[in-house]
Amino acid sequence: MEPQFKELIDILDGLTQTVRHVGIVASEFEDHRSQDVLNTMIDEMVRGLKKLNDAKDNFANVQVPYEVLSYIDQSRNPLLYNKDCYERAKLKDEEVRERMSALQSLKDSLINDLRSSLPDAMEEYKKSQG
Repeated sequence: MEPQFKELIDILDGLTQTVRHVGIVASEFEDHRSQDVLNTMIDEMVRGLKKLNDAKDNFANVQVPYEVLSYIDQSRNPLLYNKDCYERAKLKDEEVRERMSALQSLKDSLINDLRSSLPDAMEEYKKSQG
């Protein structure tokens, strides 16, 4: 894994932990001591967001397919995207092979019909095809 991705994962993990802690502190808020802890946590969350913002330049050349983002929006594992693409390509390949087979059968049938109906024209056609 490239270092910038490792750094991003570390930043996001830290930020996730901080947000979780902010939620816990906010839900159990009692008095001014809780306020100090909450303020500290919010400051830490802001620092994490600044780190995340600073790291964005490391990803200027990274392109994420729209479909991967759709997987994430649908709460699906984005790692399954490659598998699904492979399966779709495999199905499309099978469909294309079937079409090619059908077209080859049609061609063979047409050639046989032309041979029986117009043998002289078929001989000229064969000569012109090499």
